[in-house]
Amino acid sequence: MNNDPILNFIKDFSNLLENSEDFDVKIKVGEEPNIKEFKVHSYILSARSVYFKTAFSPPWARRENGIIIFNKPNISPSVFEILINYVYTGIFTSTGKNEISLIDIFIAADEIHLDIAQKIERYLLKTESAWKFPKDFIAIYKYDFTDLINLH
Repeated sequence: MNNDPILNFIKDFSNLLENSEDFDVKIKVGEEPNIKEFKVHSYILSARSVYFKTAFSPPWARRENGIIIFNKPNISPSVFEILINYVYTGIFTSTGKNEISLIDIFIAADEIHLDIAQKIERYLLKTESAWKFPKDFIAIYKYDFTDLINLH
């Protein structure tokens, strides 16, 4: 066992996500035929995102058998998986996920109010990589990301 308490903490939270122990939320993401359900913990998501804190609050949350049921069809399973891993571990990695653009991750992170959105935006501005794919160009204008538009 590693003696680094931070690494142990990250590993424990990663295991909590992977094993879905004591989950109280089911989040269904994506659209047919690409839908995936994530079993997560409201207290972790609420602590890391004001979006989820609001969404899971009594006036908004829909419950079935004590479990919060939440749908996010506009976020793909592959993007959400990256973001939910970040929420649980604080580690952001999209390495090896070539089919996912950083713009898609940025849009989803911004929507669910994760602090990683600001870091991704700074990276995109610094490297000018926001213009890598034509669909990214359309997304930038569609969501009105002024800083990225001004970069072009």
